[in-house]
Amino acid sequence: MKDPSFVLFTTDLLSYPSSTDLILYSSNTMKGFIAILVSILHSTSYSQHIQTTFTRVSADPARVSTSKPCFERGEPIRASFDNVEGTGIWIGLYPRNEIESVENLPRFVEGKLSNWTLACSRRDTCSEWPSEGNIEFDTDELAYGEYVLTVSGNRASLKAQGHSETFIVDAHCPDRHSWIPAREGDQRSPCPFVNTVANHGFINRNGVNIDVFDMADQLEAVYNVASEFLRQGPIQQMIDCNQTYVDDNGVLRFDLDILFDDNCEEHEASMVRADNFFGFEKSKRVDDGLLNNLMRRNPGRNILSFDNVLDYQAERIMTSRLANPETEFRHFDVGNMGAQAMFLFLLSSDETMMTVEKNRLYFFLLDEKLPDDFIPGSLRDTPFNPKDASDFVHERLMQSMANVESMMHMPIEEALKHGHSIHGHHGLG
Repeated sequence: MKDPSFVLFTTDLLSYPSSTDLILYSSNTMKGFIAILVSILHSTSYSQHIQTTFTRVSADPARVSTSKPCFERGEPIRASFDNVEGTGIWIGLYPRNEIESVENLPRFVEGKLSNWTLACSRRDTCSEWPSEGNIEFDTDELAYGEYVLTVSGNRASLKAQGHSETFIVDAHCPDRHSWIPAREGDQRSPCPFVNTVANHGFINRNGVNIDVFDMADQLEAVYNVASEFLRQGPIQQMIDCNQTYVDDNGVLRFDLDILFDDNCEEHEASMVRADNFFGFEKSKRVDDGLLNNLMRRNPGRNILSFDNVLDYQAERIMTSRLANPETEFRHFDVGNMGAQAMFLFLLSSDETMMTVEKNRLYFFLLDEKLPDDFIPGSLRDTPFNPKDASDFVHERLMQSMANVESMMHMPIEEALKHGHSIHGHHGLG
């Protein structure tokens, strides 16, 4: 496969309006792989030309697929395609987060393509435009992440005929959703549930440029909590707090570390992270003392009950109020903290969600890794929706929120009478 820094070629003259139809390819961009295709596509005559439709002769849809779901850097991406029809067909390699819809691919001049080739596996003029075949892409300079292959429409139309499933380019290739801890430069948030789906590749592993609403769907798929609840709650809060942004394709996105913004999302008395007051960088890491204190609840048993978790969270709140002179809780912290306590039981094998196994919870919170025996959706067929009053988790959320709010407002003197103190391993040092 040719890979010049700049290639100019003419397309099949029988297929295009005139001999001036050109496609320009440049690989002299960041990491040498952002392709910029410029064609007569933007001229009036060509724009009119590609609007004409063509009838597919085959009853089967166009298809393109990669040979496996993951490729190591330096390993060629091998793919096959069939049932492709038309002329001037190119196959493009896009970062997954650059495509909003295959019905409306990014324009060539937007520089979204990481690589591309003609259907004949060449970058210069093709004498034939095959309906099926095999292609390869180099990965030497591709950024790690998720990609998708798309097959252009007839005469290089940006309405794709077909596209592959998402695949990844990584340093090594376990199963697609195997756990890979965050690497240097990757972003993570204060939320172990979001971090875990990043570590397993359900959302961008680098933690940046994440499609907000796709994340809600992925969280539903993994934890069986309704995406509707997430959209109305945490996601709406992100939007209201200006923690999201819109990309060039109009997709709402965010980066994980924005959730450490203590003006809105992050809160004091985290379950397993020290307060920001005791060191911002320290607050980003799991505190062993806090985690072990949680695991010590219900001694002699390998489960934590719902009441165990509520008692632990109550103590965390009061400890923060006693030891941290900057502790401040906002109205939305009640809902956030109440949900976080309840969500721990989404990891349980107990259909009543009244208990959760300590061994599942410990490694989930410590390593932000799904338990080996965890099966998404195993608790029940339909997602849990805490905003639905007919769902039993609604009452569980109300109970958790009431617990949080009572500890936020309990007079310090009364708390001391109940035995709360600033002593012990509470992330204070």
